[in-house]
Amino acid sequence: MTTLDSLGGAEPEPAEVAHAALAMADYDAKAGDYPAALDWLAVAAQYRELTPEYRDKKAAWEASLAQRHAPAASAETRGCPAPRARRTLERRRPRSRRAR
Repeated sequence: MTTLDSLGGAEPEPAEVAHAALAMADYDAKAGDYPAALDWLAVAAQYRELTPEYRDKKAAWEASLAQRHAPAASAETRGCPAPRARRTLERRRPRSRRAR
């Protein structure tokens, strides 16, 4: 596996830097660290154009982050009445009359 420690020397070739950055992006993404993975993709993109595979990964990782940070859906947005509204509706329903 390519890592930052395995780069050729003090002044690595741009292709080496890009390859190492992509490897680190994959490594971080496997661990669920999408912010770090996206940072590594940004490093790689400075040295080469991202392939369609990595553009797809970038979109997927960004979508995962967006889902993590999206506010939780409220009861109303999930299609069910909020608990307070449900209790109010239950109180207003006519009760069946007992036979006398």
